[in-house]
Amino acid sequence: MKGSIVKYFSRRGFGFISPEGSSDEIFFHVSNYPEQVIPEIGKNVEFVMIETPKGKEATKIEVLADSEEEEADEEEAVEAEAPVEEAAEEESAEEEAPEAEASGLGVGDIKGVGKATEEKLKKGGFDTVESIAGVDADAMAEKTGVSAKVAAKIVASAKALLK
Repeated sequence: MKGSIVKYFSRRGFGFISPEGSSDEIFFHVSNYPEQVIPEIGKNVEFVMIETPKGKEATKIEVLADSEEEEADEEEAVEAEAPVEEAAEEESAEEEAPEAEASGLGVGDIKGVGKATEEKLKKGGFDTVESIAGVDADAMAEKTGVSAKVAAKIVASAKALLK
């Protein structure tokens, strides 16, 4: 089936998809979403609908890319969340030297990281976006107790934020 994401609650890890030609909303969990991609309202997806004791659920979700440009836009959207002044400072710092000062971004600045996950990351020694971007997702998962899939999404988001 095809549809689009109409609601997504990043702190809770679930959302709803509206199938094409229907006003229904079908539940999905982030674990059924492709790794390295953060669910985003308005994204067109293809999925398999199953019936569970709690109702209909979308599984095997695949993001439908209209073009390669859309993927680039997704990365830029994560960057756009930083204030314009910070983004300008980061760009000039990158031009001066690759080992420039830390960005000043904290774990809470990463898209999709809620308070509970932020606490786990900090307890695992990940206090900055740079410390997350420079680690392997499996190592992060082991140190923090978050799932490998979630760790992979966090690492990818941190890397995109630093670009």
